[in-house]
Amino acid sequence: MSARVDIGKIDIGEGLPTLMIAEIGLNHNGSAELAHRLIDEAALSGANVVKFQKRSPADLATAEFIDQPFLKCPLFGRTQREVRERLELSEAELAELKKHADSLGLSFCVSAFDLPSLELVIRLGAILKIASHSITNGPLLERVAESGVPVIMSTGGATEEEIERAVRILENNPLILLHCVSAYPTPDQLVCLDTVPYLKEKYGLPVGFSGHEKGIELSVAAATLGACVIERHFTLNRSMMGLDHGISLEPQEFAQMVQNIRRVESARGISKAISPAEHAARLNYHVAVCTNGEIKKAKSSGVSNWSASNR
Repeated sequence: MSARVDIGKIDIGEGLPTLMIAEIGLNHNGSAELAHRLIDEAALSGANVVKFQKRSPADLATAEFIDQPFLKCPLFGRTQREVRERLELSEAELAELKKHADSLGLSFCVSAFDLPSLELVIRLGAILKIASHSITNGPLLERVAESGVPVIMSTGGATEEEIERAVRILENNPLILLHCVSAYPTPDQLVCLDTVPYLKEKYGLPVGFSGHEKGIELSVAAATLGACVIERHFTLNRSMMGLDHGISLEPQEFAQMVQNIRRVESARGISKAISPAEHAARLNYHVAVCTNGEIKKAKSSGVSNWSASNR
């Protein structure tokens, strides 16, 4: 295991700039046109990666579950199946979105929630994300391990034993863990930022933070504590109807978060010597002992006048 991981063209880990992921997820509301606009705004806001989600509802849950009434987004459908299918982008649409991201210098990432979606992500050549919901999906993790592809994996809602089992399954994959709390939004007292260095020390892996809290301050603090990745949901407007808009950052907020984290990064380090910028203050203001009279040379006893006078 290593504190640094290569994912495609990206180096992630200790001592490297924090990777900023704009989680577009399903905030495109099933519109490829809106998805392209979100990519543009993410690029302008300082993101390094744009992330989408892909699922096949029929392969992910039983018909009994997905055909139940679902009241959260009535404009998108009356059941889980109708809403989920309305929000899915096709493989062709995702491929065009990846080209768009590539053209802007952004990396393209997709969370795969089921085996058919995983195969699609592998075909696209996208960065693979394992969402918190999938950390207990044994068949999915085993197929990921078989593929050998690099993985970013969130840990929300998982026990320590479940995290350990998932890490063991993926021990031969380049792997990054993200501390995450599956509460939407997450109250400050549940964010538990010290989990970032804890997971890093326990597994010897790069560890980031996938946040669902309000505001940007705690995400900046996570980066200060060593999170090598910061992932936040991203939207054009929190007031839009959809599953995740309300817990997302708008472009100006995301940009401010990136700016603050970059400032923190520039201020990191250990001071081992006097900086040239300190010389003027040192010369003019540092206190030293001086005398306004003659000091006679000490006698042969070898004890200085200063020492002798202070016995």
